[in-house]
Amino acid sequence: MKAILSRIDLANVIGNIQSVVSSKPPIPILANVLIEAKGGMIRVSATDLIVSSRAEMEA
Repeated sequence: MKAILSRIDLANVIGNIQSVVSSKPPIPILANVLIEAKGGMIRVSATDLIVSSRAEMEA
C-alpha cells in the first residue's frame, strides 16, 4: 500500500508517541513504534508494556 502524507505531520505524530518509547528498554522491540496504514488512515503506536500511546492521521 502506498500512502502520501506530510513529512512534518508524520514527524509530529511520531514525536508525540516517542515519549512512551524508552531509549534502553528491557525488551529491545519496545524501542520501536508501529506504523500501520489502513483505509486512508495512518496509525502510529508504541508501548512500554505499562503505558501505551496511539495517534492517527489521514494519509
